[in-house]
Amino acid sequence: MLHVATLIGYRPQMILTERNLRQACEILDDPGPPQWLNPGIAAEIPFIPAKLEGLKVIEDRLRAALDFVPLDIVVQKAEGRRKKLLLADMDKTMIEQECLDELAAEIGELASIAAITERAMRGDIPFEPALRER
Repeated sequence: MLHVATLIGYRPQMILTERNLRQACEILDDPGPPQWLNPGIAAEIPFIPAKLEGLKVIEDRLRAALDFVPLDIVVQKAEGRRKKLLLADMDKTMIEQECLDELAAEIGELASIAAITERAMRGDIPFEPALRER
């Protein structure tokens, strides 16, 4: 059964490379040619798994083969796959700014709000309490 491995990089760094795709193809069973969805950002590789193993196992093998480059990796069956919905955090994901930091700058509170944002981004405090605090 045909599967698809989708590799997604972070936009400003454009860290997804041809080399990454070659490395991924070496790990996947019976891979087809990679297809760029957005050069440097996202690509898909069709493949046919040779053995029964969970999709998470394949994702983990891909991450290890790619030396844990910070990419999102999604492995799924091709049959019935439809791209219907994209969910994403806008700040620093879809846009370059942290909106709360920008608003804080307008009222002279940038330093204190940015410090909370930084702690949350490092994982020192959970998202919801950080949002409430800001």
